[in-house]
Amino acid sequence: MPEAQSVPARSELPSEDTWQLEDLFPDQEAWDAARRDVLSRAKAFERHRSHLGDSPQALLSALKDEDDLWLALDHVFSWAFFRHDQDTADPSGVAIVQQAQATNALVSEATSFMQPELVALPEGRIESFLDEAEELTVYRYALLEVVRRREHVLGKDVEAALAAFTPVLHAPGEIANQLSDADLRFPDVEDSEGVPHPLTHGRYPRYITSRDRELRKNTYLAMHRAYAGHSHAFGASLAANIRRAVTEARLRGYPSSLAMQLDDSALPVGIYDRLIDAVHGALPDLHRYIRWRKDYLGVQALHFYDIYPPLAEEKAESIPWTDAKALVREALRPLGDVYGSKLDELFTRRYIDWRENAGKTSGAYSAGVYGVHPYILMSYTGQREGVFTLAHEAGHAVHSMLSNERQVFRNSQYRIFLAEVASTTNEHLLMHHLLEHTEDPTERLVLLDRSIQNFLGTVFRQTYFAEFEREAHRQMAEEGSLTAEGLSHAYERLIRAYYGDGLVVDAEGTFEWARIPHFHRPFYVFQYATGYISAAALSQAILEGKDQAALRYTDLLSAGGSDDPLPILERSGVDLMHGDALRKGMGLFAALVDQIEQAG
Repeated sequence: MPEAQSVPARSELPSEDTWQLEDLFPDQEAWDAARRDVLSRAKAFERHRSHLGDSPQALLSALKDEDDLWLALDHVFSWAFFRHDQDTADPSGVAIVQQAQATNALVSEATSFMQPELVALPEGRIESFLDEAEELTVYRYALLEVVRRREHVLGKDVEAALAAFTPVLHAPGEIANQLSDADLRFPDVEDSEGVPHPLTHGRYPRYITSRDRELRKNTYLAMHRAYAGHSHAFGASLAANIRRAVTEARLRGYPSSLAMQLDDSALPVGIYDRLIDAVHGALPDLHRYIRWRKDYLGVQALHFYDIYPPLAEEKAESIPWTDAKALVREALRPLGDVYGSKLDELFTRRYIDWRENAGKTSGAYSAGVYGVHPYILMSYTGQREGVFTLAHEAGHAVHSMLSNERQVFRNSQYRIFLAEVASTTNEHLLMHHLLEHTEDPTERLVLLDRSIQNFLGTVFRQTYFAEFEREAHRQMAEEGSLTAEGLSHAYERLIRAYYGDGLVVDAEGTFEWARIPHFHRPFYVFQYATGYISAAALSQAILEGKDQAALRYTDLLSAGGSDDPLPILERSGVDLMHGDALRKGMGLFAALVDQIEQAG
């Protein structure tokens, strides 16, 4: 397997291929001045303390100042992280990020009295202020959210202390990340010809999807043996993090940590249960696919490391960046002219940092900066996977563009529950476009399998993660303890239940839970699954031209965080709580398995 070629230094890249951070701040001197201004505003914000209930005008003034403060911080925070991520080898970037984080903590502490004081106002005061002052209308949703969650807010001194202790309370996750990213060492792994390859987190995805089965096997086992060797440390870290969530839920008067986390997005616990039930109902189709893949690959026993590789080699020719943008633009044409105009803006201006360079942070992300524009970071290498990454991140970017354009700052921040809908809808549409425009049977088989792999990785895998989390939090709440051995037993049970008898579970793989950083962000991953299923339903309706589906989808993106996520989604035509969207979504998976059985 040829290793990756050397990549240029950041300074060697043409400026037109990088993002334009000058749209935020022209230089560090301007950034320093902005950060000092944020600190000054945070200190001055104290004048609103104990005055929120004085009058509608006093409340309005505090809310406006709070928005201005957080918006200014967002610009400071974004520029710092963008500077760091474009070249992590630049030591000045680390210092800038630390300054931004310290500023964020001070702003959090300075504004922490807002919610407790609002909660402490006499019952009905907020509603009467809303009736008296029309200018407060833009804050109606945010203020009524405070009323809704009143019983779970602690005293202002306690909330201030919790805000100040945030870095300490989240330390278990940071410790696990440091152990995983900085301290773990992996042996070289050999391929089928005995050639050794250095194993790192960055190389793991490439090796585990290799067509060389010996390399895949050695990669999978070596990676998870390393985690098994430190399982007690990872187990203690995860247990501490779960204990924090369980304790906070109890203090705030929630029946469970699950209820507390979902309440942050106004989601009922029932959505979690409905997802797991729907996925359980589709497990026979997953088992059918596992059997098909085993037969297609011609292996005596299918292991976890056999699930990932493509069924055929990807075409060798590289897709130029301009062609990648054109392909995404064409695939997303069904979304309409408004969406298309935002894509044109995104693709023709310096919003995307797309070239590889030494020290650039791995992965990809989109960050919408209110009052400026979205920024996308990725490293495009000409492979088709990179085209899907572009479509995915463009979904987030256009979501931010529409939301920021049509909502005030406070209402522009959409919930994570909806964020993944925007990105994966684009992936569904791109996949449909590629399948519609290929006549090559092998290519079609590869694309169908990629669609199935998306379901496996984003729906089935994230749902058994969600079920694992629910079990771990329940055990901590009821028994007060978690061990590495218990976590591994629970993880193994779920793998066997989800993938069935057709998959061999290697002992090393039962320690995979230690490798999943999202478990330190409780009850987060299930939203990938609900988002993917919702996106499947939306993209199907858009392609069929049903009931102005594209227009309703644009309205969904434009709504930002102006309402609870479920009603926003429901207005677009997807009802996850009362309709059959989840069942239909899993039905699409069954149809894909049908197609690949016929094609292969």
